[in-house]
Amino acid sequence: MVDIHCHILPGLDDGAQDMSESIKMAHIAKEDGIQAIIATPHIFRGTYNYDDLSIIEQKSIELAAVLDRYRIDIRLFTGAEVHLSHNLIDEIRRHREHLTLANSSYMFVEFPSDHVFQGVKHLIFDLMSEGITPVIAHPERNTVFIHHPELLFELVTMGALAQANAGSFTGLYGSESEAAVLSFLELNLIHFIATDGHNTRSMSPRLSEACRKAADLVGEEQATALVSDNPRHIIENRDFFPAHEPINPASHEKKLKIKLPRLFRRK
Repeated sequence: MVDIHCHILPGLDDGAQDMSESIKMAHIAKEDGIQAIIATPHIFRGTYNYDDLSIIEQKSIELAAVLDRYRIDIRLFTGAEVHLSHNLIDEIRRHREHLTLANSSYMFVEFPSDHVFQGVKHLIFDLMSEGITPVIAHPERNTVFIHHPELLFELVTMGALAQANAGSFTGLYGSESEAAVLSFLELNLIHFIATDGHNTRSMSPRLSEACRKAADLVGEEQATALVSDNPRHIIENRDFFPAHEPINPASHEKKLKIKLPRLFRRK
């Protein structure tokens, strides 16, 4: 399996706090069957701004050397979880090699948990005009996408991709996110499952359980693609064409049968 979203680099954000924790996270990932990890620290989010983004590569080289010393056979790549900012296109033009996933043409975009700004379609278009395929990080944790899945559908039909967190399948973020990720998966709006690993406890880098839960819904072949075949397109920088067309939520919506009080019934 390939984990394209993990906060395993030590001391950069709210992920691994030191090298010791990074090593333990790598142990967990390896035991779970993960063979490659893209380290994706937060960028342009709150205090997570760096004067020199090459620190991501520096930390990755340090961690790779330690993993080699401990004989933890995991391929390590760099990237970032890029929080949306007003000058994002300018930042990409200056720091593209540090912001894209595994120095590919794919890049994470992270939305605030309770907001999707109005010009998002223009941003997706601008990113694609720069040769970037945007990968929306954990849309099932965003209340706007949860309550308006048609917006996620529109962005995917424009060419964006979406990555779900393994913890969403296990209820880590609550029942609403769990229901949303299953719905998005059923609508073919999820293209990758990743750990979003931050530590060795609640947000550990494990994929296997989420893969099993996804297989219960879409079958083993499609579930395996979400954690193996599809992510390899990113680390190998190959064009990715989803095997399943996205389904419009409006045409797939399950209508709730609610008995209204007599006062509100139409005559």
